[in-house]
Amino acid sequence: MKSLFLLLLGAVCGVLATVLYFTIDPTFDSPEADGAGGGNVSLSLSEDALSSLIARELPQLPAFGDSPQVQTTVGANGLIKIDIIVGGLGVGLRSGVTVNPNIVDGKLKLEVVEASLGELAVPDEIAQVIEQPIQERLDSLARGAEYRLTAIRTTEHRLTLEIQI
Repeated sequence: MKSLFLLLLGAVCGVLATVLYFTIDPTFDSPEADGAGGGNVSLSLSEDALSSLIARELPQLPAFGDSPQVQTTVGANGLIKIDIIVGGLGVGLRSGVTVNPNIVDGKLKLEVVEASLGELAVPDEIAQVIEQPIQERLDSLARGAEYRLTAIRTTEHRLTLEIQI
């Protein structure tokens, strides 16, 4: 009887320990943004939103054709990796660029970290084509008022920009 009681007590403790292990966050990371930028307006773009935004802008450069396929990965390390496929099935060309979003004089500046574009385009041209529509969205959020970009966050596969108006 005593052995059965100890077996049941051990099973209950095991179940309780398993539930606690999977429900308590051992890193103590909060899923909420810390708001450390001091901005009063935020623009948040998911990877899919960035991909569609970039795909709409790339045809400005002649080497990318009318409908390039774009896949964007926003890393927690602050880098944004952009994979671009130009052409059709079997004859497509895969290229990519990795950018680091920075704040320069209160505005967004994308710095090219790595590029494998071949003969398609100069990496800085790609960065400018990507930077322009994001900057336009920040301008529209400010509604003509002066503003400064105060924070850039790349968490949960999203690019979040905070501005202070």
